[in-house]
Amino acid sequence: MEKDLTLEARFKALLQSVPEIMETMEACANYGLPDYYLAGGALTQALWNSMLGEASLSKVKDFDVVYFAHEASALEKAHENTLNRLTRHSIPIDVKNQAHVHEWYPRKFGHDIPPYQSVEAGISSWLPAFAIGVRKQIDDLKIFAPFGLNDA
Repeated sequence: MEKDLTLEARFKALLQSVPEIMETMEACANYGLPDYYLAGGALTQALWNSMLGEASLSKVKDFDVVYFAHEASALEKAHENTLNRLTRHSIPIDVKNQAHVHEWYPRKFGHDIPPYQSVEAGISSWLPAFAIGVRKQIDDLKIFAPFGLNDA
């Protein structure tokens, strides 16, 4: 990545150079998934891989797509199945509606959390290195990184 660009611009350029990442965001946008971000570990791993000179998606197991909608939690799996069908790449897409995280969180982690009020609130609760989301806008990428990109 070029040194004269800002960290965010370099990160966007990196993401735009990975066809699977762009295809996943295109699928989310075209499908109309509400208030979505491609987020978490795959983005951080792609950044680390670029610094280490490895293939962009080395060690990436899946793409996490988060969104926020007051709809039946069962639709989450339907969205996941649709997005996996809409993409040609072989990386599984895991979809989570942040409006429902508080319902399953106690079973998985042993304590309650308050309901999130937005997808950004969900991302903001993650470890700083992984609290990164990106979505495709008309002619650009929107980055949401509440702790910045320096810790990634």
